[in-house]
Amino acid sequence: MKMTLCGILVSLLIGSVCGADEIPVKQIASGVGTRQYPDIYGSRVVWQDTRNGKADIYLYDIETGTETRITQGEVNHKKPRIYGNRIYWQDYRNGTSDIYMYDLAEGKEAPVVLSGVPKVDLTVSDRYLAWTEMSDGRETLCLYDLLTMKEKRMEAGPAAQGFAALGVDYLAWKDERNDSGDIYLYDLAKSKEMRVTSNPEAQWSPSVYDSLVVWEDNRNKDVLPNYDIYLFDINSRQERRLTKSDANQRFPRIWGTKVVFVDNSKGELENIHVLDLVTGKETALANCSQDRYTPAIYGNHVVFSDLNGIYLADIGNSSR
Repeated sequence: MKMTLCGILVSLLIGSVCGADEIPVKQIASGVGTRQYPDIYGSRVVWQDTRNGKADIYLYDIETGTETRITQGEVNHKKPRIYGNRIYWQDYRNGTSDIYMYDLAEGKEAPVVLSGVPKVDLTVSDRYLAWTEMSDGRETLCLYDLLTMKEKRMEAGPAAQGFAALGVDYLAWKDERNDSGDIYLYDLAKSKEMRVTSNPEAQWSPSVYDSLVVWEDNRNKDVLPNYDIYLFDINSRQERRLTKSDANQRFPRIWGTKVVFVDNSKGELENIHVLDLVTGKETALANCSQDRYTPAIYGNHVVFSDLNGIYLADIGNSSR
């Protein structure tokens, strides 16, 4: 996807209006326990599942409709991420959260990063991993090169960092070196850092696709928080506010020209919305009767959790 921000802005001048039609959803996992933190790559969906009394990683294949349990044992395996044939997660078998991997092609599990320091909020790409390291009351972002097996700490003083997001070319994160929390970028090829936001209010939870970055932003608050979704084009250095509702829009994820996020405009019930950057049309997912969390997107598919189940939506026609 090589659309520039200028082309997107022309479309967005129409305004983001919620469509009358809602996008159907399909439940793909349910039962006892809780199901959280889904992720998707291609036709494969992974999530954290406590049906066995502890947290395990499960896989669902959209094409075949089959489910597979990935992790075994008596410890917790949390917050999976999938890229290609590899599933990564936070693993607690060594007393703290290490990073383990399961190769679907080879059918083998292996440790990736082991240390005595907790590692949380993992994000993955083809070559890199990134996570937040929790040490001595500090939250520091770490970038790990799977090819060279070298780790780089992104720290800039004692300020807290977190909410890492990896694209093919960039790492994005939230950084509190300027107090409130700003979005920063790191060019993986050029080894160069860039500050994206400078507003004194909080910016959190970025997501990256190609040259586009989205995040949740509290700069429009009054007395209460009012989070909106913003977009920044790395090539043109232009920023755009995507949502303008008095409700909160949070946890954005971008793929191609679609942005998904959590919206609480309907009686404060948290639902997943899809915004098409080409048409400016915003559409809710259907049949929302309880709060929905942590959407993930790949191609025309969105997955999310309502804690009880994992759900799948085909958003291929959401721009019509």
